[in-house]
Amino acid sequence: MSQANFILFTIAILVGGCKSHHQGDSTSSFKTEIPASVFGHADIFYLLAKDRQKELGLDRLENGFHDLQVRVWYNSPVAKEQKLVVITNKDTNWTAAVYDFQVNRDDKGETILSKKIRQVSPKSGWPTFSKKLLDLRILTLLNQDDVEGYSAGRDGTTYSIEVATKNQYRFYSYWEPQGYQDKFWQAKNMTEILKLIETELVV
Repeated sequence: MSQANFILFTIAILVGGCKSHHQGDSTSSFKTEIPASVFGHADIFYLLAKDRQKELGLDRLENGFHDLQVRVWYNSPVAKEQKLVVITNKDTNWTAAVYDFQVNRDDKGETILSKKIRQVSPKSGWPTFSKKLLDLRILTLLNQDDVEGYSAGRDGTTYSIEVATKNQYRFYSYWEPQGYQDKFWQAKNMTEILKLIETELVV
């Protein structure tokens, strides 16, 4: 992670969320939705995911994926242990992998020290699990900054979701959705998504 991105990440944790603006070409057949700050910069959690993506050796999703890939990033500003869940449907075959990795942070940024990858399958089976995920609108939830009244705090965990299909790329985040689930249905859905993943995939 570059020093500039690390500084932006730290600032984001301190100041919380701002109303987002979306980057991307809405006129082409391929749709891109990446939240941005009021200053026009790319969302800090998006930048963090892109840095970690490189270090973990993952492919870029911004040009799409055939057929579907969903990445769930667990972002804690203080913990060394971080997590990523990758759920993929390719040629009608579902797979999932959990990345457990440790990071080191210093004044130059963040470095991944070690990683462990586990291939996992849902306890209830892929048809049931995938239907529940889609019913919870994991592909279409708004970014937290676009939910009026939702604001991020200084501590806690932010969960970021990447969604890529052959026609679309989306990125969105929710800070501590458990604390907002009684007020916003989007936060409730996000909380249920996390519970489903953690229960079914033993994250």
